[in-house]
Amino acid sequence: SQDAEEQGLTEDTLVLDFLDQAGVTERLSRPGTQDVAINRPFEIWVDGPEGWVREDAPWLTYSLCWRLANALCALNYRVLAPHSPIHTVELPGGERGQIVMAPACQKGTLSMTFRKPSLQRFTHKDYINSGRYDRAEAIASPILTLKAWQRDMQEAHAAGDWDRFMEIAVAHRQNIIVFGGPGSGKTTYGKTLIDLFPAHRRMVTIQEILEDTLPFHPNHVHLLYGHVVAPKALVASALRMKPDHLFLAELTGDEVWHFIEILNTGTKGTVTTAHANDSEAGYARVCGLVKQSEVGKGLDYAYI
Repeated sequence: SQDAEEQGLTEDTLVLDFLDQAGVTERLSRPGTQDVAINRPFEIWVDGPEGWVREDAPWLTYSLCWRLANALCALNYRVLAPHSPIHTVELPGGERGQIVMAPACQKGTLSMTFRKPSLQRFTHKDYINSGRYDRAEAIASPILTLKAWQRDMQEAHAAGDWDRFMEIAVAHRQNIIVFGGPGSGKTTYGKTLIDLFPAHRRMVTIQEILEDTLPFHPNHVHLLYGHVVAPKALVASALRMKPDHLFLAELTGDEVWHFIEILNTGTKGTVTTAHANDSEAGYARVCGLVKQSEVGKGLDYAYI
């Protein structure tokens, strides 16, 4: 109907106006921009040719963030509220957005991540000519052969050179699980390891209580779970927030399978914790948590 069309036009216009006011439109239109992220008021992060770059945005108040997020959700027939704080939206220009508000993130912040779709299309010949196949290798032997950096880790381990050991692990995006009992210092040690990650990378944490504030990594978003939002929902949301690294503070339940899947789909390199008597017992602990998920119920322990 005409009224519906006018309503849609009004909502489109409102969203476009808020996107302009927030500074999102101009940044998405820059050549080479892939993503634009708002982690908190008064700053915008742009992922372009130089990687993630922070820009001051003194005009970007919490009120403006809220109006933009609310208008985007309304445009996509969604309700943004404390009882439904996570939404995937489409912008009028076709870009995708991911919106997270409290209590699923820090109070006083509102996370918005906008992905600019690629309009490029290549022929298969283009890929061949680009040299992307030059690194292809045929792997025929089932025998495990350690790479040079893995041998370096072995040597560092044997020598007790733990600085070097962890430096290599972080550089090669290894996934680290810290096992221990209650009060054993898992979280404190985990924070120490996270501090070793490069400061320029984009970090997303998932925590029940905000314990790790990431003081050395300015491009960060803290997602918080509780009675409104389960860890599994935050793990799924984080995948749409363009993290270089995703840190789940503690492995506790059926979110573990989804977390492992994310680590195996381009977001490797994490530090997490779990309750277990020791590292050997930790394997059984993680397997048990995976079995709590719907997918995990059908998997045997050998596969996990």
